[in-house]
Amino acid sequence: MMKSGLAIAVLLSVSCSVPAFADDKPEAAVNASNKEAFETVSGWVRKQMDPGGRYSYVTPVDQKKVNSELDEMGKLMQQRGDVEHMTDAEKKSMFANQQDVNAILAKHDNERVICKNEAPIGSHIPVKTCQTAGMIEARRRNDVQYMQQNRAQALKGGQ
Repeated sequence: MMKSGLAIAVLLSVSCSVPAFADDKPEAAVNASNKEAFETVSGWVRKQMDPGGRYSYVTPVDQKKVNSELDEMGKLMQQRGDVEHMTDAEKKSMFANQQDVNAILAKHDNERVICKNEAPIGSHIPVKTCQTAGMIEARRRNDVQYMQQNRAQALKGGQ
């Protein structure tokens, strides 16, 4: 009886500390097989990386990489028209670039839902809370800005 109680306690503590993801496999943002579809998709992705867009929290370094890889993919599409007319080496390059872009965008997707099981303060019973990655990042940035403002005010008051 004592061992089973301990096992349940350990199981609960582990399950409370591990985030549970509601959407494990995000939909690929870039997946186009011909020139026209690619131009539409790449234009949409570039626009969504602007402030307020779905991918607005992509870091400047990652944004540069996404734009560079979209440019490379665009050149291949301009030359060949569609994936069927590409050589095996070009297809491999195209799909590798596509995979890199999709990985970056999935990581920074503001609509990605993240759920966590956490025990609130004063309780041992975990509660599942879900938020979008965009909400979490916006809160983090607001917190950093608030701390910087308070620090600046404290330094002004201390002089």
